[in-house]
Amino acid sequence: MRWRWHTIADMSDSIFLVGDDGCLTEAAGMPYGTEAELQELLAGNIHLLPGAQINRDNPRRWLLIKREAGVPDHDGGGGWWAVDHLVVDQDAVPTFVEVKRASDTRARREVVAQMLDYAANGSAFWAADQLRAWFEGDDPGSASERLAAWLDSEGLEPESAADAFWQAVVTNLREGQVRLVFVADEIPVSLQRLVEFLNEQMPRVEVLAVEIRQYRAAGSSTGALVPRLIGQTSRAQAGKERAASPAHRSTGWTTDEVLDAVALAGDDEAAVARAVCDWATAHPSLRIVGGVGAIYPSFTMSADTGRDSSRFCGVLSLYASPHGGAATLEIRVKAMCAAPPYDRPEARTRFTADLQGLGVPRLDAEADLSAKRPNIPLKELTGGRAEHLLSLVDRWIDDVRGHSGEPAAAAGTSGQGSR
Repeated sequence: MRWRWHTIADMSDSIFLVGDDGCLTEAAGMPYGTEAELQELLAGNIHLLPGAQINRDNPRRWLLIKREAGVPDHDGGGGWWAVDHLVVDQDAVPTFVEVKRASDTRARREVVAQMLDYAANGSAFWAADQLRAWFEGDDPGSASERLAAWLDSEGLEPESAADAFWQAVVTNLREGQVRLVFVADEIPVSLQRLVEFLNEQMPRVEVLAVEIRQYRAAGSSTGALVPRLIGQTSRAQAGKERAASPAHRSTGWTTDEVLDAVALAGDDEAAVARAVCDWATAHPSLRIVGGVGAIYPSFTMSADTGRDSSRFCGVLSLYASPHGGAATLEIRVKAMCAAPPYDRPEARTRFTADLQGLGVPRLDAEADLSAKRPNIPLKELTGGRAEHLLSLVDRWIDDVRGHSGEPAAAAGTSGQGSR
């Protein structure tokens, strides 16, 4: 017999399954065997977070970045804590999810303090490349395509869409535009009060609880899971609407807009940015695509590799910061080292050695530069270093176009490592 199910309002902890013949079968609430069971269930079915209950007009869709995501307590540090699930929604809002069973008495004040630690330190110390590397794992090419399909980003190549999205994620982190979600089989009243209070008092941080109850009919292997959102009061919703800001622009940043933003950082940074832009504009094998992050002006330079598939490979990205903050140049070493002939050990070693020969501290510090996408402050590329770097990229383009008939490395031509 096939079952369809719905809840019937009553005071018992049960739901009723309605059979094809109209008969009802009571399914009683059942506890989860372990906390890990609920964690695994949520990781494999992240849509159990009730996106339509969070926003009925624009239901939230979820992308799981990582389970047990390490949270550092200082810049460049390792995982001092670990959040159970790090998730992001379609608007690039980072969502911290902590799972506890109701029987765990810590699912009250202690877990709230724990989550605030995660949010404060993750917002301060996570970088876009770290989050992206967690999501992409060992297959960055297909991960970027999957992300682009999930975003439904028409008109943008998967790599460009991924760049814009991850930049928007880290922008939201830095701006404190995050979501904290407590998940349990039953949310205690004391935790509900804490969640509602925090949600109303913090306009940029959405604090929610989700109860995922499990029900099973006696003698049956068929069961049901019923998610219920807790903590979203009308007063809290009004505050979030006032504080909301867009994560993406409708059009990409122009090179002039990016250069103007870099100029606020100082004359040296402006000179380096202008040299990079002039080089890219004049190069016959490069194209420039403006980023669409709402806060950080940026553009990416991609090289035409001459290949039939995965034709364009991002080589450099220039990022400005709002209000005159540090401007940086990202070197996409990992992607560049996946294209023939640089997928060969000897060519890869020569290329990374030449990069480290630039005398830039950030490059010298990397043990395996070929697996990274280092982000270099423009002020460290003065004194001819920028021109030397661009000459190395020129040589890379010539070599790659000369080997365009060779199969690419299995890792593909796009990726993300640590900065």
